Amino acid sequence: MPRARDFIPDLVDDTHARRLTLVHGDYSPKNILVREDRLILLDHEVIHWGDPAFDVGFALTHLLSKARHLRNPRFIDAARRFWDVYLATSAAAGKGAWDPSIEQMSARHTLGCMLARVAGRSTLEYLNDDERARQEKVVVDAMSRDVVWTIAAVIDAMANEAIRA
Repeated sequence: MPRARDFIPDLVDDTHARRLTLVHGDYSPKNILVREDRLILLDHEVIHWGDPAFDVGFALTHLLSKARHLRNPRFIDAARRFWDVYLATSAAAGKGAWDPSIEQMSARHTLGCMLARVAGRSTLEYLNDDERARQEKVVVDAMSRDVVWTIAAVIDAMANEAIRA
């Protein structure tokens, strides 16, 4: 993936420089139980100290990939809601302080994880070959753009492509 060659190494370097919090590392719907309005996280074997934006990107990857696979806008809505709640919760926990680099890194991690889940070692099992190729193309195209990504822009780009597919 020559067009992603600059994006991926930069993301890796920036991620290694951001050791900010405990990161689950496999924050996906299959590893989250809800009980009495509390989240119970499962599958902690890749937990580490690092960039909180990775968990955001990993979770959004599942919602956006499933939206594309099922062509169901409710998953796009869920991705937007996930981000809105993350922002509100982060602001409350940080007493209003917000670091905009978290959104930029979350957007970059979303693109990186979306590529990894179709072209890496642990592909999404529910995507067929054509869906993997389409997701790879749209993500690599996004990575090659010279823009500062936001979560809204990533969600919109994936939603627009899913509708056209």
